[in-house]
Amino acid sequence: MAYLALSVEDVIINKWELSEGTLSIGRAAENDIQIKDSAVSSQHARVITGPNPFIEGQLITYIEDLKSTNGTELNGREIARQQLDHEDIIRIGFSQFQYIDKEATTLDETAIIIG
Repeated sequence: MAYLALSVEDVIINKWELSEGTLSIGRAAENDIQIKDSAVSSQHARVITGPNPFIEGQLITYIEDLKSTNGTELNGREIARQQLDHEDIIRIGFSQFQYIDKEATTLDETAIIIG
């Protein structure tokens, strides 16, 4: 099972389990993850988890910026929409999240080498 972990100085202070569906992130109270930070837009970003079209029975997760004022960073780069990989770092305002999915299969693990 994958989850999104909020960390401060490399200590996890909260985490949200990711199942199929959408998790909203922003300053407004109606978000699934509310961040009380003026650098965060009311509806800042969302995390979308759904079926992997290439591997039956596996879920895939994306982060999508909702045209926020200050943007969403993934591993130090501003993104619009990006698939998440195990241990990716997401920065929204002054908050840092880490995507954890220890069951994820990487392309290296699924590659077939023809020699």
